[in-house]
Amino acid sequence: MGLLLMVEFAFYRNRFLWFIIPDLAATVLIVLAAHWALDQFGRAAGSVLLPSGMGTPIVRQYSEQEALIVRGQYVEAADSFRAIVEDDPGNIDARLRLGQLLEHECKDPSGAEECYRRVRGLSPTQDQDWQVSNALIDLYHQSDQQEKLKAELSRLSRQYQGTETGANARRRLEEIRASEPAPTPPPTPPE
Repeated sequence: MGLLLMVEFAFYRNRFLWFIIPDLAATVLIVLAAHWALDQFGRAAGSVLLPSGMGTPIVRQYSEQEALIVRGQYVEAADSFRAIVEDDPGNIDARLRLGQLLEHECKDPSGAEECYRRVRGLSPTQDQDWQVSNALIDLYHQSDQQEKLKAELSRLSRQYQGTETGANARRRLEEIRASEPAPTPPPTPPE
């Protein structure tokens, strides 16, 4: 703008004051347009380089642990998952994977049950909670723990009341109760 004012002063001398107002307006418009353009460019670049986190989160891969499982080194894989959980106690996916590993490959149902139960205290998503419920139901069914199985089916039917999942849990619970022998009444004392 200063250069423009010097050129206008050289050509118009005293009359150049009439050109200051349009020059100021043009300068303000150019500065505002440049600011808007740089802001838009910055937002676009920022959305690519620094995502907001509002999209689908990146699922952590456990390739080292999966490689140990494939090689049959189940104890080492379980120890590795335990180390991950120790470093990040809120990592629900690692706890679920550890529970599955303990249940299926390590044949440690009590360790698997403990992993699954601890997930519930960490505010899991609905999908994660559903995975825990199904895992516990399978675990209790395989180990023939009828009381725990009934409690878990009852919880699942209440939590998913009005859905097909809830209805299936309620139906299975009723089947289990129907197959149980009728309780024998206590003997009456002799008179």
